[in-house]
Amino acid sequence: MTTDPALARRATILSLAAFAFLCGYFTGVFPPWSNPNELSRFQTVVAMAEWKTFSIDQAVALLGDHEDKSESDGRLYSNKAPGLAFAAYPVYRMLRVALPAPDAGTSNAIFYFTRLLTVSLACVLALRRFAARVAESAAAPAAVPLVTLAVALGTPFLYYARSFFSHAWTAALLLLAWDRLRRAEDPEARGGGAGLAALAGFLAAWAAISEYSVAPVALVLGLRALAGRSGRRFVAFGLGAAVPLALLLGYDAVCFGSPWTLSSAKEAAPEYAELARRGAFGFRLPSLRIARAYLLDPARGVLLFSPFLLWSLLGLARWWRSRQSRADWWCVAGAIAALFVSLCGYPNWHGGWSLGSRYLLPGLFFAALPIARALEGPLSRGLFVAATVFSVLGHALLTAAWPHFPLEMPWPAATGSWWFLARGWVAPNLLTLAGAGPALALLPPAAITLCALVAACRAAAPVRPALALAVLVGIAPLLVLLMRPPDPPYFGRLWRAGVLGAFSGRDDGREELGAVVLEAATPEERRMAIGVWRRLGPPTP
Repeated sequence: MTTDPALARRATILSLAAFAFLCGYFTGVFPPWSNPNELSRFQTVVAMAEWKTFSIDQAVALLGDHEDKSESDGRLYSNKAPGLAFAAYPVYRMLRVALPAPDAGTSNAIFYFTRLLTVSLACVLALRRFAARVAESAAAPAAVPLVTLAVALGTPFLYYARSFFSHAWTAALLLLAWDRLRRAEDPEARGGGAGLAALAGFLAAWAAISEYSVAPVALVLGLRALAGRSGRRFVAFGLGAAVPLALLLGYDAVCFGSPWTLSSAKEAAPEYAELARRGAFGFRLPSLRIARAYLLDPARGVLLFSPFLLWSLLGLARWWRSRQSRADWWCVAGAIAALFVSLCGYPNWHGGWSLGSRYLLPGLFFAALPIARALEGPLSRGLFVAATVFSVLGHALLTAAWPHFPLEMPWPAATGSWWFLARGWVAPNLLTLAGAGPALALLPPAAITLCALVAACRAAAPVRPALALAVLVGIAPLLVLLMRPPDPPYFGRLWRAGVLGAFSGRDDGREELGAVVLEAATPEERRMAIGVWRRLGPPTP
């Protein structure tokens, strides 16, 4: 029995459609709370469009205060790299023709559509090109929908694609930059591929000015432009990259007094300022402890949240032995290594309240590109099906409710998401906006996720063990976690109850929080309880 190529194509299209639908279906916000990371960027967009300034002083007064700010000469600015805000500016201006200006954090329609037409759109386009490139390298058509689905729905990529963070945005730009370089090498490319190489440089540099930590990956792509000893494409890449870099230099000169001063050097929050002062922009020598945490921490670990990524190592080995496209092998391996090793020197590796190891997300496509080469045999595909089922269903849970978890929430799908869902709190979406209840609101995303998963698994046949058994192997550990979730440490339980009361609208009396506060048994626990109660307890009348 062999996989029907038409069936594989349909399953791939369904995976892409499910991803696009979920990006639009969920609003990505939890009013009245606004994520500081998103709000800081959005305030820059609003300030540029409404008041013709980079300073967010007026935007903070209008949309709310937060800790993600920089300060220079008595004025406030976003502490984020400006690339995503620059890209969102023309979209926001276009939307203002039909929509009113925002007046409440990130809860307005104009924020939703700005996010949808920047981050989400770029991620859909990148995922489509990723699927096409996987189809070119896969030895078996069965691998294409399975790998596409695993990346789309089995990682934090979906959540950050429906948010105004820069991580999924930069992942998309970097993949598209690599794809343009590949197209530039086509003998039929116009002008020897110089125009495509210039576009690749533009996209890579725009990723770097959107998230400074991806600069090493952009440099690897620049070296990739030299493949075939093409000085013309390398120069074109550099010229394309010069445009975003010039924008960044101008922005820094206007906001911080020097083109060489980044926003991170002017942090307003004392704890962030202290972090930035140490090492190089907050980065130090790589740490094995941080490397282990990125991969295996129970609240963040990439290989625990998305175990299918283990196949990347096997895929890289088989790719090397095939002697095919060595330039791309070095580019992919170099991009993965450059990002991971550099980030292992960042003490704030966990990223605060977040979903997964978000700082590693920009390298997702490069980590996933080799996987299809490792899925030639039925046994490899069968085990990969199990890993994909676990990853997709786990992330469906993680993104169905509140998705921002502290390190004190191990296995958050079970200890956080399942706990919130049991209390009727679901992530805001198009149906909840129309007044639908939690169960009804989750039916559309659950249905399309399951349809895409079933289609990808069917297209993977033949597999060993049998498909039904492989699926069961993937579901079993998740069921065990849900039936017997680990008990979070005291702060985790305290935080969980406080977030429910403050942001869900389902515990206005803070009964859950009050019960956990009374459990405090040590001076340290009582101190934590007082702090959380003051921050997330009932508002003062």
